[in-house]
Amino acid sequence: MFQLLIPLLMALKGHAQEDPAKVQCGYRPAFSNSSRLPFHELFEVQKGEFPWQVSIQISRKHLCGGSVIHQWWVLTAAHCFQRTLLEMEVKNLTVVMGARKSSDASLERMRVQKIIIHKDYKPPHLDSDLSLLLLATPIQFTNFKMPICLQVKEWAWDRCWMLEWVTAHEYDRSDMYLQKMRVVQINWKECSRRVDQLSRNMLCAWKEPGTKGRCQGDSGAPMVCTNRGTRRLFQVGVFSWGIRSGSKGRPGMFVSVARFIPWIKEEMEKEGKAYVISGALRRSLTHTPQYPLFLGLGSQILLTVMFTGDKSNH
Repeated sequence: MFQLLIPLLMALKGHAQEDPAKVQCGYRPAFSNSSRLPFHELFEVQKGEFPWQVSIQISRKHLCGGSVIHQWWVLTAAHCFQRTLLEMEVKNLTVVMGARKSSDASLERMRVQKIIIHKDYKPPHLDSDLSLLLLATPIQFTNFKMPICLQVKEWAWDRCWMLEWVTAHEYDRSDMYLQKMRVVQINWKECSRRVDQLSRNMLCAWKEPGTKGRCQGDSGAPMVCTNRGTRRLFQVGVFSWGIRSGSKGRPGMFVSVARFIPWIKEEMEKEGKAYVISGALRRSLTHTPQYPLFLGLGSQILLTVMFTGDKSNH
């Protein structure tokens, strides 16, 4: 009897609501690293692997990717929306979260109260291609719905991923699942030789050498990164554009999150749904790289710490 209760208790824990003030960004409490899938393959995301990833939808059809950064806020790309149609779009806009497939029982659909587009975004140029979605109600965090940390300063990372929602069937856009691919960031000078009019607000990345498959990229979706020796992930970029972005020679273009932290903070404060950017840098005794500051949730001050014994294989 006790053995039968264990799976039930684990399932209930996954759906239990977390106190937002105690939730730490960038962690994946429901994710197990026991997968036997090939290391260098483009493959389906595992359960709880990226609990901040969302699908932004209009009339229940996928529009763009995005990421949960706070209980009230989702970060995505500005080009997903037309300024002249914001009032009309927001009425039909929902954010799907807590799932890696459209059929997942943990899926939740939330309404959007407001779309905020960066004031310097002026199409067709994609500089400052960033927007914030203010949700109509706050997210109740669970193991399958968690916020991602935001990178405050640009750093070198050991491992990064880009993600995209793909359709299981060509003619049914409602049947979706999430894919990931390991990518590496490209030096800005090298990327500027390949891309015309590259802004300093942009980051470039392409698939990690040896990686099979191809990722087209999902507008507004996050690029997330981590370093060896920690389980915490940080959002480094927001996917803006690219042609066959997973292919070497065709880099995917991301908005640099670190460059827009002041804007993100300012817009949140205007809406009365702010949180404090705070933290401390500490040097690990066993690992040279330092970790960036991250966004604390609520009014609680959270410190970026290094977990030297917190090993993880991805």
